[in-house]
Amino acid sequence: MLSTTNGLLTLVEICGLILSSIFAVVVLAIYCMLPAKKPIHFKGKHAFITGGSKGIGKEIAIGLMRHGCSVSIAARDAEVLASTCTELNALAASIDNKAIARWYQLDITDSFEKVESVIVDAEKRIGPIDILINNAGTCVQGAFDELPVQAFQDQFVLNCLSAVKTTRAVVKRMKAARRGHIGFVCSAAGQFAMFGYSAYSMSKFALRGFAESLRMELLPYDIGVSLLFPPNTNTDGYQVELQSMPDEVREISGTAGLFTPQYVAKCYLESISVGDLSTSVGLEGWMLTTLASCTSMENKFSSFFLQVMLLGVFRCITLFYICRFNEIVDKYRRKRESSNRCNVQGDS
Repeated sequence: MLSTTNGLLTLVEICGLILSSIFAVVVLAIYCMLPAKKPIHFKGKHAFITGGSKGIGKEIAIGLMRHGCSVSIAARDAEVLASTCTELNALAASIDNKAIARWYQLDITDSFEKVESVIVDAEKRIGPIDILINNAGTCVQGAFDELPVQAFQDQFVLNCLSAVKTTRAVVKRMKAARRGHIGFVCSAAGQFAMFGYSAYSMSKFALRGFAESLRMELLPYDIGVSLLFPPNTNTDGYQVELQSMPDEVREISGTAGLFTPQYVAKCYLESISVGDLSTSVGLEGWMLTTLASCTSMENKFSSFFLQVMLLGVFRCITLFYICRFNEIVDKYRRKRESSNRCNVQGDS
């Protein structure tokens, strides 16, 4: 084959052009098949938020109220709920956007009938629920053999099954109306499992699986389903976690930084307002969401294109992190064993 110096293409160049053309056709075909985005206009809507009295849930409620969306918040602590609701209504009054807030004392792990009755009452008082935000959750960390089995059950019930109940309570009416949005506050631990999170990650991976399955079911009914993957967030719950956080978790999670609930909520509301399916926070969060995207639905071409281009690079980076985390875990194992030997020698 003559070289390009004689005006002809080499075999390698011809193959490259063919492969590039095939790749372009495949990308174009996938672009045409991507589901349409479902932007949300918050004004005049009604949102129901579990765990809405504090932390990320409260900040989501504040953000929605600023956009003229009425909110019903549910949590267990009546005193905190009442205080938050007063704050929300004062905010709405200050900008005169006609939004209202109501609160419901509810243990979201109660029976489905109890959860459904609260949601029915919220719809009677404010109107049909247009947006459901499943935010309630908890985290108990520790080595697997040190965590009681009850810790696994409790986290699974609160972090995952509670969202099943609330979603079940609204989904039929949303399907009949052919509109609505269901959001799930998951976690970066629902994309990446590590030491100390055997119970928590189990519940969050399950929540993510539920949400992604539901997304496919509800797509024909024009109901949006979104996932938020917050990293470490400086909430009251996180401060409680710090009190019993294993050294391994403290050192590993310290590499990703700490975000404010205000920033996390802002990212989420901006994301779902334009119809995004997944919301990540921070550079590491974006990388994790890109890596976890392989079997997930996508409706944003730029995200799809970056996923195709960067998955290999991000996989290498992630494996480097995992190897480093393994070293951290082993370091503390050796430290504990050395301390135990010293204690035994001291007692003998």
